[in-house]
Amino acid sequence: MWWGRQPRRRVLAGIAAGTALATTGAVGSESAVDPRILETTAPVAAGDRIEVRGVLESAAATTVDVRLVVGRDPESVAERTVELEADERASIALGYETPRVARTQTFPVRLETSGGSDERLVTVVGTDDGESAAIRPADDRVAVRPDTAVLFEVAAGRRLEPGDLEWAVDDALAGDLSLATDYAYVTGTGAYLAAPEDVGTHRIGVTVPTESGSASHEWILEVDPRSRGRPSIESLDSDPGADAAVGIDDAVETTLVARDDAGELDRAVWIEGQNHTVVGIDELEGERAETALTRTGPGWMAAGYPTMARVVCEDGRTSELVTVDGPEIRPPFGVDIVATNEPLEGGDRLAVRVEVTNEGGMMFVGDTTQEIELLVGTDRELVDTTTVTVPFGTTETVVLGYETYPVAETDVFPIRVESPDDAAERTVAVRGIDG
Repeated sequence: MWWGRQPRRRVLAGIAAGTALATTGAVGSESAVDPRILETTAPVAAGDRIEVRGVLESAAATTVDVRLVVGRDPESVAERTVELEADERASIALGYETPRVARTQTFPVRLETSGGSDERLVTVVGTDDGESAAIRPADDRVAVRPDTAVLFEVAAGRRLEPGDLEWAVDDALAGDLSLATDYAYVTGTGAYLAAPEDVGTHRIGVTVPTESGSASHEWILEVDPRSRGRPSIESLDSDPGADAAVGIDDAVETTLVARDDAGELDRAVWIEGQNHTVVGIDELEGERAETALTRTGPGWMAAGYPTMARVVCEDGRTSELVTVDGPEIRPPFGVDIVATNEPLEGGDRLAVRVEVTNEGGMMFVGDTTQEIELLVGTDRELVDTTTVTVPFGTTETVVLGYETYPVAETDVFPIRVESPDDAAERTVAVRGIDG
């Protein structure tokens, strides 16, 4: 999801191969296995171990090498070989000891196989920053135009929950705090979104729990029409778009193009439109940048909700929330050939009885009317279609058919029925008219 970004700056230089703890083995026949990160133990203090925990799934039995890759100049620091049975879901955890960097750093970690990868951003609190660090904005003063929201963010040497922090902020400055709360759950850093409307100077303070007690950070927020404005999302597009219908196993890609005139783009925050929770964070850089969120599986789109995004700059300036509607999610219709009118002679009409089952659940609320096709022969010639409406969890029966050719000799050939997401085949025989 987050791979392929151009590096903004080099981080975690000098990671030693000896710091990785890994179990390796011989690589067998490897099919496409796409790893997915579930969580990390970040933030951690510099020198502590980060663990990345995820899952692997494979439709076929296979042996797969999984690597943990870190940094913007990617370096593999741990590897493990995993054997998977068909349709097995396996958990995996890989980790390494972080170097004792002086300043707090945020960088990507990635689980990677030959078939795909998944990436997260993690934070390591530097030794010179004590037990807690202000990571957004890094400076203790920030100036913005009115109506420009600012994301304030702090890290400690362990994961923080939203309730762990005490923010000292004028209530009138509060922005989308539900977003800030979920952002904290995902990143493990403390966050507050301030949305000033009027010109003036404000103090933003926070107290962070640490191993030895607590640490405090304070920013001065100046609101001035002559200061920097918010970044913008130039475009947010879904492929396929809102006028399309896709199956539950089809991929949907949402592409975002962001701009900041000050050249300080830093992150894109992806938000699902059903519960408004953060589902991904991508790195950005510079004045104009593009990134994409690819999702396989229906998620919030199945219920008709949009995908949303915000852009955040290095100094905390945050864009408006932008939304885009994705395609309709089509409930999967299973098909089964239950009978034909064999035996028949060439020239007779072949009738194929098909049971169509809506195999979706309550969440798959897409169009329950779909087209069923009948194809014949090895070249799969389309000879008949029909539409059928099948409410979720039920089965309907349809009959498709066509006039067979008056062949001279007995002909044996395949027939196939297809829904948009399933197919069934059978071989039939038509007696020749010459006997």
